[in-house]
Parts: sequence; structure tokens; C-alpha cells
Amino acid sequence: MKDRLARWVSILFDSSVLSIPIFLVFGWIEAGISGLGWAILILAIVTGIPLAYLLIGIRRGWVSDLEMSRRSERPRFILISLSSDVLALLMLRTLHGPHLLSLIVLTYFCLAVIMLTISNFWKISLHMAGVGGFATALVYVFGAPAVGAFLSLPLVAWARLQRRKHTPAQLVAGAIAGIWVTILTFGWIGKWF
Repeated sequence: MKDRLARWVSILFDSSVLSIPIFLVFGWIEAGISGLGWAILILAIVTGIPLAYLLIGIRRGWVSDLEMSRRSERPRFILISLSSDVLALLMLRTLHGPHLLSLIVLTYFCLAVIMLTISNFWKISLHMAGVGGFATALVYVFGAPAVGAFLSLPLVAWARLQRRKHTPAQLVAGAIAGIWVTILTFGWIGKWF
């Protein structure tokens, strides 16, 4: 029962799943219906392309599972993610898409650069980086009422430990990376972007 619950928590708190409501809400609050259209387009790029890579990789045998259990599988996936982030950023900036979507995609990009660097020698938690980053972005956009989003971090940490996917240090490092990259992107880089 615990393993099944941990598996579902891992699925539901994966960045590709969490990005759906967050991108849609960010698009909507900034630009209404057109913002929703932007959010769907950007989701198809930043989530759809990497997910397609994983599914093809599993089918062809170069990826073990959706969680990329082997550290060696992560750098290529992160490079695919970086490429899709660049494409989305170019579209958003060139076509004057919603600024909040640009900020969250820029956060994705900056976090992917850090995750790529670290994943070359250590298996940092991508789950915790995503959850920490999204929780921080929600606080930037909605203020104090969104602080409760950080309560998802212990739940996700438990699930990843229960599934024996990470060590406590990898989980903490992932959360810290996600939080700090989002703070820097939304609070500093985003002012000039």
C-alpha cells in the first residue's frame, strides 16, 4: 500500500504533471483566453517534447523508465528539455506572449542548466527541484496564501525515499536548487527579461 501511494505521489508531483495547472493559471491570470492558448502551446513544447523523447526512449530501450532511474539517462533528457525551453522562450519573446509564462519557462531553462551540470556526476532529485520551484513561483504570483504549496515537499520526499529513488541529500539538494533558481529568476533575472 505504501509503495502504491508513493508511486502515485511521484506521478502526480512530477514537473510535467504539475506544469499543466500552473501554466494554465499563469496564462489565464495574465491574458485570459489568449493566455490559455499560449499556455497550451507552451506546454506542448516544454512538456510534450521531453515526454515524447522519454516514451520513444523507453520503447527503443535507451531509457529505462519514465523516472530515468539510471543517472546516465538524465543528461540527454535534460538537453532535450533545454532545447524545448529555448524554443518556447523564443516563441514567447518574439510573439510577445504572457510575461508570467516567459518567467516560468526561463526558470525551467535555468534549472535545467543546473540539473544538467549536477546530473553529470550525481543523481539530484528532479522531482524535488520541480516541486520546490513551482511552490516558489506560486508564492511570487499569489503571495502568502500560496505558502502552503511548500507542504508538498515533505510528501514528495517521503515518496521518493519510499521508492528508493534518492538519498535524503539528493532530495534536499533538489528542493534547494528549485527554490533558489526560482527566487533568482522571478526576483532578479525576470526584472530585465
